[in-house]
Amino acid sequence: MRRQNNRWAAAGAGALTAVFAAVTIATAAPSPSPAPKVDSDALLRTALDATRRVSYVGQLQTTRWGARAASATIQRVEHLAPSETRRTFLAPEDLYGEYDITSGATTTKFDPRHSRAVVTESPGNRRAAGTGSVALLEQNYRPILGPAENVAGRPATTMWLVNRYTGVRAMRLWIDNGTKVVLAKEAYHADGSLAWRMRFDEIRFTAEIPHDIFSTSIPTGFHIEDRRFADLSTDLQRILDEAGFKSIGPRYLPDGFNLIGADVSQVNGVRSVHIVYGDGVRTVSLFENNAAAAADFGTLKPSTVRFEGHDASYVKDGPTTLLSWQEKGLAFALVGDLDIKEMIQIATSVVP
Repeated sequence: MRRQNNRWAAAGAGALTAVFAAVTIATAAPSPSPAPKVDSDALLRTALDATRRVSYVGQLQTTRWGARAASATIQRVEHLAPSETRRTFLAPEDLYGEYDITSGATTTKFDPRHSRAVVTESPGNRRAAGTGSVALLEQNYRPILGPAENVAGRPATTMWLVNRYTGVRAMRLWIDNGTKVVLAKEAYHADGSLAWRMRFDEIRFTAEIPHDIFSTSIPTGFHIEDRRFADLSTDLQRILDEAGFKSIGPRYLPDGFNLIGADVSQVNGVRSVHIVYGDGVRTVSLFENNAAAAADFGTLKPSTVRFEGHDASYVKDGPTTLLSWQEKGLAFALVGDLDIKEMIQIATSVVP
């Protein structure tokens, strides 16, 4: 009898084992599928074009680190895709209430405190020089994805832009996972130190923005300054011939820099050649005139540097360096997002 019970027990155990195995097979979780690989190049292109598709309202903080101190601003930004944007200063106190409105190629800056409006119109290639060319960016920088982070309460993908020639991390982006709008951005000096940062403290994606806030009607009693820029030409030799004096572009540029365009314009009443180069992230402008007109350093105190027998002056404000010198009756000024060593190398190669 005991043996029979044992047989039944064994049979019961076997049955339970079979049932348990069947349940385990039926309920086992499927192997997780690998996360889809993100195409960093495609993500970068989408992010650079996102503001043409996406409207939003937000508060943006920008900080620049200068030679002696940092300066910060806070703006309310209202953007209606594809090309209308209003930025209103909330801080610092001396800028409070000033605002600017961009519509297409035209930006109008309003200064209510001084009853002044400045209208600036820049053609497409000048705007490209300021914001970076996508083709140059992809040619000269490698996008590398970083860890996920939150910005303004939204999940974002981080991305480094690494210079393909130097291996230096030049910029970092935080790209909103949903809309692909850049929520934050940092730029770095060649030594890795932080040059400037912009970051949304809060943002709301909506197209329900009153269109009349983008009105550029000038209030009664305002003084108007009109600044209209011509198209930049890629025919550098023609521009140099039009200058009215012997001038020449630099023979040396850092790896990846290409001619964006040039023009002949009036700068503070002086006829000048203006040549713009860029690599997709950084830009450098060369100004030349034959009036020996010195560069305007504003409130910044210039330092002195000597190269090829010339005494030159320079200032550095955040990521931007301005280098000024005179040679053979001509005055030169270089303005760019480069350190002083690279600026001197370019300046040395400019021989009229």
